[in-house]
Amino acid sequence: MFKKERAEIDAIDQELVKLFERRMDAVTEIARIKKENELPILDQSREDKVLDKVRGLTDNKAYEDSVEDLFRCLMTITKAFETKQNEE
Repeated sequence: MFKKERAEIDAIDQELVKLFERRMDAVTEIARIKKENELPILDQSREDKVLDKVRGLTDNKAYEDSVEDLFRCLMTITKAFETKQNEE
């Protein structure tokens, strides 16, 4: 019944994982630099800019709130990862 649609979601998920890993590679480097320079993990002005930017990148305006939610979750995950990196 949903074979085609689920196959599409599976393909998208595969791409998302690759993009997430690429993003986390960048986060790892940022965490290293912050640790070296004793900088705080949270940069609220940067987070605000990212959220504004991704809302603006959203073609389908019905998805704007969901895209913002997604990126809030991503930033929560990356801050937790950075914290863990700084503890090592």
